[in-house]
Amino acid sequence: MWSPQLISKSIQYDDLTTGKIPALIIPEIISKENCAVISKKILNTSMNNGTSKFGTSLSSHIYEKPKYFFNAQTSNEFFKKLFLDYMSPLVIMRQKISKLFKKQISTAIENGMSYSDAVIRIHSSNDSVHLHRDNSNFEMNEYNVSHLENQLSAILYLQSPINGGELTIFQKMWNKKDEYMREPEFGYSSELVKNIFKTKILPIEGNMIIFNPKFYHQIESVVGTKSRITLGFFFGEISKNYLYSWA
Repeated sequence: MWSPQLISKSIQYDDLTTGKIPALIIPEIISKENCAVISKKILNTSMNNGTSKFGTSLSSHIYEKPKYFFNAQTSNEFFKKLFLDYMSPLVIMRQKISKLFKKQISTAIENGMSYSDAVIRIHSSNDSVHLHRDNSNFEMNEYNVSHLENQLSAILYLQSPINGGELTIFQKMWNKKDEYMREPEFGYSSELVKNIFKTKILPIEGNMIIFNPKFYHQIESVVGTKSRITLGFFFGEISKNYLYSWA
């Protein structure tokens, strides 16, 4: 059965990159109490700024390289201030990844400039994310991270919605010929994964998940007044023993 696995000593990096398993779940890397404190701070900032996303993402700057690195600097400073009062969940995520795969990890650097550390996303009632995949190797060739091997995605759930908001992963990896099924605005036609086996991951606060974002995935509609809040980034191998991360 193709289903998410809990962390264990037998899990290997290749299990995720090859799609042997759809995702790895690392439970309770931060406490529910810390999740509540962080989420409250994020939501208060969101109310003041009128935004549901914090942090710069590469996908929003594919053809704006100088602007991306400028915004990444501002974004990374924002996260330092946001997590100032307690152990940064970003640091905890990296420590867990490093220990799990026995590889060092740090934010990618290009020509002395740092990539974006992470992105926080807030999905409110009725929000969902259309079927898509993430593939920097294919789309971001202006950037050095596009050359990293075996790219994966790490997501930390900071707040669970009342219902919904599951991450659905389909047992189909992106192929270039799939581009004819691409939607004009974002994502791909649902026909692409019709009758394809899928698995769902509940957004449980405190849990970190790692998966191969080249597999088609989507976020189901959030139900209720409590938002789904996540902190995430991508990472890939720059060498056998070292990982670079970015958002």
